[in-house]
Amino acid sequence: MSYPWPGGARAAVCVTLDFDGESPHLWRTRADPPDSLGELEQRRYGPRRGIRNLLSMLDNLGLRATVFTPGWIADRYPEQVAEIAGRGHELALHGWCHEPPSALPRDDLRRTLERAATTLADLGGQRPQGYRSPSWDMTAEVFPVLHELGVGYDSSLMGEDRPYVVDDLVELPVDWATDDAPYYRYTSGDPRPPATAPVVRAGWAAEIAAAKRCGSLCMITVHPWLSGRPARVTALEELLAPVVADAQLCTPAAAELAAWHREHGEGPRVTLDELGRP
Repeated sequence: MSYPWPGGARAAVCVTLDFDGESPHLWRTRADPPDSLGELEQRRYGPRRGIRNLLSMLDNLGLRATVFTPGWIADRYPEQVAEIAGRGHELALHGWCHEPPSALPRDDLRRTLERAATTLADLGGQRPQGYRSPSWDMTAEVFPVLHELGVGYDSSLMGEDRPYVVDDLVELPVDWATDDAPYYRYTSGDPRPPATAPVVRAGWAAEIAAAKRCGSLCMITVHPWLSGRPARVTALEELLAPVVADAQLCTPAAAELAAWHREHGEGPRVTLDELGRP
């Protein structure tokens, strides 16, 4: 099935950043904080250095990205988050402190997301239009909460390789194969070393080529504490430069693609009942 991509393109490549820094570690260890500082400092590379390395790369390419940002990160690093918006990138919701929705009662989920939306709006000038679930841990209860908050799209599920609709929200599907975490995430004691930047670049180039051939969406997801390291930023710029130059590929920010799908898109429409049905 062909899809009517913006500008008559054959396929789309979305570049997204999950700017979560140390928030997942803080949530995961909240009941018993460890004495070790290793992973905390490893993750703080993202807010301290990695995010600006990636923003400079995006400036070089003239590419607009979507940055899914926990409210805690925005509160802790307001200068960096304001800079993201100031450079023209989209800010979108990613929980408060990277809490997976399955761990929260509905009222707590709504409260934390409202708090995050207000924090991001104060720094970026507008309320977030989109949401990405922390760790792509998604439940059916999230969708009514997103409607209540005026959110128009989600980017957490993997049920298509083109935009589709779930409970009247546009779903921009993701894929573990084009997320940097399975390749680069490494902490002490892991059984394998992280992949090298050239290996990831080659794998993602194959994903983009296949998307162009098949007319699908390639959703790139990077974390500043992982992909913000110099060799990885260089590999990412080398990957994306020909994408930006290719008239057969469009590179919309997530909100732009969601708005396009509402007006022009075709594809499945999934209800909440269907979503949870075996």
